[in-house]
Amino acid sequence: MFGGGRFVAATVAAVVVVSALGACAGDTGSTGAANEVTLAQSKSYAQLLRNEASSRLPDIVLKQVAESSDVSIACDESDPEGLSRSWTSSMSILVTNSTAARIQKVADDLAESFVAQGWKAKLADESTDTLVVTRLRSATSLADIAIAATSKGDDQAPSIQITATGVCALTDGPESDEVTMLEGLDPENAG
Repeated sequence: MFGGGRFVAATVAAVVVVSALGACAGDTGSTGAANEVTLAQSKSYAQLLRNEASSRLPDIVLKQVAESSDVSIACDESDPEGLSRSWTSSMSILVTNSTAARIQKVADDLAESFVAQGWKAKLADESTDTLVVTRLRSATSLADIAIAATSKGDDQAPSIQITATGVCALTDGPESDEVTMLEGLDPENAG
């Protein structure tokens, strides 16, 4: 397979880095956005942006979608009840062996396709030799995107992680009916 638990661990590490970087996409725009957008809208923006980004990858480089996730996250650590939440939608895509050597070029081309449309790109400080994270923001979008390229290492398969984070929205908290419904959880067993 792909290194079993090591691939999962590398993917989880990439998701954690990217999620931490994008914990509150809504803070980058208007401060009123959090009060005007619902969590359902934040989810919609994030999912559409993630899907748009993944559709821009050439089919020839794609091996398979290793995993995807859609969850709400608290926007601010100073909000202990987690009432202000944003939606994070991510997808980890394994690339073909023939693409592995140029995975960073594929990820850079994907980021450049957004830059060509007016998005601003920034290389994340958390980037390493085997994990390069590019964060993209646009003044006209209600979601931000991060593209992480994980090159082939001793214990990881080459992959591209796409994570979109919607703006913050005021909710009744992580166990509210709205959040549990959007996350596909049974409200009685959430938490």
